[in-house]
Amino acid sequence: MRVPLAEIADIAFTGEDAARKSQEIWERRQGTLEPRETPAHGEWAEAGPILVLVALEQELRAVGRALDDTPRAGSIRGRLGGNDVVTLASGMGKDPELVLAEWQPRMLVSCGFCGGLDPELMAGDLVLATAVRAPGGEVLTAPEPARLAAAAMLEGLRYRQGEVIQAASVVATVDEKRELASRSGALAVDMESYVLGLEAAEAGIPWLALRAVVDPADSPLPEFAREAHRDYLWPALKYALKGPRAAARLIRLARDFRLASAALTAGLRRLGPALAAVEARQ
Repeated sequence: MRVPLAEIADIAFTGEDAARKSQEIWERRQGTLEPRETPAHGEWAEAGPILVLVALEQELRAVGRALDDTPRAGSIRGRLGGNDVVTLASGMGKDPELVLAEWQPRMLVSCGFCGGLDPELMAGDLVLATAVRAPGGEVLTAPEPARLAAAAMLEGLRYRQGEVIQAASVVATVDEKRELASRSGALAVDMESYVLGLEAAEAGIPWLALRAVVDPADSPLPEFAREAHRDYLWPALKYALKGPRAAARLIRLARDFRLASAALTAGLRRLGPALAAVEARQ
């Protein structure tokens, strides 16, 4: 099987910038979980759009396909299931607290890729979070009305419901994934869902976290995935030149990335009616 070099170089290995921002916000928020004075849900619903936050440009493009649009300057505006939707790549220097204050959304959707921790999860499977866990162990339960409405719309797709844990750094090796799964019991790992859910909860905004698995539990990421790179072309080439096994792993990862991207697009298209249903209940 041949995979274009540009496609391999386009794989999103890390949300390091988003992770660093998330860690800073999480540390700042510890011990301050009482909600701020904010409008009630109904007032949010009158004011703002549904806000979809992703960490990476590659995730933004998957959302763009669901909205039949292309990203412009790190954002997309469109409609989904009759709802106004704004999508931003929050990993690019944007503080989610400031983003929520600016857009005053009626709902927040944390969206993007993740690593599988449960051995039964395959590349391209969707994970709908029942709860999100901080790196330090704090757990935030997802709002039930939004989650149940989303789950009903995802029926027929390959998806699981369960806990997603936010990591402070890239979880790359099989042993690291196994240890994190054993310690947390989570289905999957990402690098921003907890802090986004926390910001939304403090603002009184209903939220969802929908993730697509890129690297299953038995699939390690290349070592260069641990560091943020502006362009992954040269790191990928250097890795592939280590030998046939390295090249084969990279080709498999490119395939898994395509599966995850397509699954994320399909899942978001299904969510349109669910978002409208949740709004109607407010």
